[in-house]
Amino acid sequence: MSLRVFTVLYGVPSLSWLLRKLAHGLPPLPTIGGHALATRVAGLLLLGGAILIGVTVVLPPAAEGSDLLILGYGVVAGLAGVLMVSRRRVSEPVLGLAAALGTAVISLATLAAGQGVGAEDNEVLFLWVSLFAFWFFDIRHALLQLGLIGVADAVLLIDDGPTLSAGVTRWVVTIATLLVTGLLMSWLRRSLDREREETARLAVVAERMRIARDLHDAAGHGVTAISLQAAAGARSLDDDGNVEDARSVFEEIKRTARTTMEDMRKLLGLLRPSDAGDADHARVSLSHLDQMVSECRAAGLDVAVDRSGEADALPPLLDQAAYRITQEALTNVLKHAGSGSTATVRLAFDPEGVEVEVTDDGPGQTGGVAVGSRKGLIGMRERVELFGGSFSAGPMQTGGFRVFASLPREGSRETADRGR
Repeated sequence: MSLRVFTVLYGVPSLSWLLRKLAHGLPPLPTIGGHALATRVAGLLLLGGAILIGVTVVLPPAAEGSDLLILGYGVVAGLAGVLMVSRRRVSEPVLGLAAALGTAVISLATLAAGQGVGAEDNEVLFLWVSLFAFWFFDIRHALLQLGLIGVADAVLLIDDGPTLSAGVTRWVVTIATLLVTGLLMSWLRRSLDREREETARLAVVAERMRIARDLHDAAGHGVTAISLQAAAGARSLDDDGNVEDARSVFEEIKRTARTTMEDMRKLLGLLRPSDAGDADHARVSLSHLDQMVSECRAAGLDVAVDRSGEADALPPLLDQAAYRITQEALTNVLKHAGSGSTATVRLAFDPEGVEVEVTDDGPGQTGGVAVGSRKGLIGMRERVELFGGSFSAGPMQTGGFRVFASLPREGSRETADRGR
């Protein structure tokens, strides 16, 4: 029978939608606290109380007092609820007045109903006000609201007319229950706030570490290129005194230094909260690979680039990571492959992601070096692992060194979601 009823209910569109939503759990709150959320919750609680007042007037037992007066209290609560819901946010004193109004409406509506009619049932409505106060207010303000509830509940007990011992016992149990549940809510709220702050702090640390890696890559590549270019300029003067060749080399040094300083300034600007770093960070892209290759060639390294596939609409984070891996690999070639070496950069784009391969033919100083023992290789591996890709680096049997990284597009979407 129950299965048949469930099947019928699930066939109704609105009920089907509600059951599916409940099956997936309640949606997350936009914020743990805050006056904006508190304003809407207060409005909804007042509207809910107004609806309950109307329902209790209709349902038995019949009230001894005036139904119109009781409904009037409900109208007051309803109007206050509409005003709260329509407002974006209100101050904490106004929220406190809304909570106090809820306590007053519960008490007055119960008193208007008459002795022995609903006082026992309506006491549970004070739990609404108590939990709201302990969640959104500080402890002192919440205890003040609990004090108002204690006074209101005492008035209801006196009107209900129990014996002194029974009334005191019932009052103590009720207030103690509200106090314990309220303190638990307050503790939960503070714990969630601390967890959110810690998550935000760790996100800032991770972002600063990423910027530090970018700064290391940009500065390391630029300084290495400048050093090799300066050496080439000095050799041209020593060998044949060719001033024009030396002048062109020194002009290239000036341009490389300016570009490196520009990158460093932009990356350091990302650490300033007031700066919008997205536009400045746009230079970190595979679209500027030709400029980086030109810097390497000016430093004496012969670089060939092999592209395959379409690079259009590459996710920004993936684009930046591929650029930095290529930059760090070429920097290592400049440092370790030796003079007169040749490097080949292969970029393969497909709908699944991008592959980056940098090889050189020099004897180098990297042969036999274990992968991960150098900071540059560690940084490249960390970038690839962030996207869930694959990475390898090491000497080749034919000589030289090879760096390979595969960066999937799916990993770039997951990385962007984690950064939000």
